[in-house]
Amino acid sequence: MEQSKKGKGTENSTQDSVKNQVQDTKNEVNIEEGLSLNTNRVNQESKSIKQLLTEAEIDPFSAIEKPPTVLSIDNISYGTLGNFSCITGKSKSKKTFFLSILIAAALDDNGSFQRIKTEIPNTTVLHFDTEQSEYHTQKVSRRIISLIDDKEISQKYYRCFCLRPYAPKLRAEIIKEAIYNTKSLKLVVIDGIADLIVGYNNEESAVSIVNDIMKWTAELNIHLITIVHQNKGDNNAKGHLGSIILQKAETVLSVEKDRDISTVTPSHSRGIDIQPICFSVDDNGLPYFVDYNHSNTNSEKKIRLPRDVDEDVHKTILNEVFKNKTEMLSTDFQRFLKDTLAKHTINIGNTIIRDWKTFYETSKMIVRNNQQEPFKLSDRFRVS
Repeated sequence: MEQSKKGKGTENSTQDSVKNQVQDTKNEVNIEEGLSLNTNRVNQESKSIKQLLTEAEIDPFSAIEKPPTVLSIDNISYGTLGNFSCITGKSKSKKTFFLSILIAAALDDNGSFQRIKTEIPNTTVLHFDTEQSEYHTQKVSRRIISLIDDKEISQKYYRCFCLRPYAPKLRAEIIKEAIYNTKSLKLVVIDGIADLIVGYNNEESAVSIVNDIMKWTAELNIHLITIVHQNKGDNNAKGHLGSIILQKAETVLSVEKDRDISTVTPSHSRGIDIQPICFSVDDNGLPYFVDYNHSNTNSEKKIRLPRDVDEDVHKTILNEVFKNKTEMLSTDFQRFLKDTLAKHTINIGNTIIRDWKTFYETSKMIVRNNQQEPFKLSDRFRVS
């Protein structure tokens, strides 16, 4: 990808089209030339358990072709049909910007995105944003169109929807209606899967929506990419939802921001790991690739987050904090922790210190029975 292509903007009809596509959920979603009722939808409920068992059996001696892939990164498959993948990262790490690159690359036939290439020409893409307002959703869609720099392709193969006004269950129903009635669909993007359920830690809802995604992708032979936030204190995907997605996703990519540069690295993968991808954002709000030695920069940058520190160092720090103390109130712990970190040349503010406390508590390095009781150092981390 060249360092930004200046956005040409879109006509006002783009916004009107987006509104019309989602304004009446009682009717079929109107994606104009992109919709056609899928008559091959499997009605599993009407089949007996014996029939389903027969269909589910895998013959190890039969030939099963490797599924096609929507994209490739450095000629490594990314996004096979019948699977889903996930992008994780902290808030404001530029996850949606990277998602814009992936969507644009899937629509591009000219190899404009260097290491990322489409493997299925004329790919129809449905893009659902559950978090942002209509204005900001349209801004993202215009960014993607500017990256493609081909208005005809974007109008023919790309559709974007703002689902923020709707309740979680209704958002999922709208998405299902759209994807089951779109011709030549190969890629679906949901920016904010957490907004399809009632909460990150609602296990029943989390299992249900992930099962829906696996069902949709398998029945329609499509790939789906979604986004999940990471916990503040560590790199784990948030809540029960994040845990289930990490188990079921084909690939999980993590986005981490360091100053003006965001780096994408593989977190979990069923295949070959891709090499890091680094990008920044230009003055026009368009992402572009940069050469960036992330490993070298990491060794030079100041430590700010607990994940930057080895467990042995954490053990040393916590034993210094609890020296001659058996327990400590939360506010006292944060104060002593901040002073101790400073002695180890780790200088952080009051906001980040709370992330350290959360990390230690989540990791069971410090423990307490309830929120009102003081912290104690875990026995497994105490040095006698």
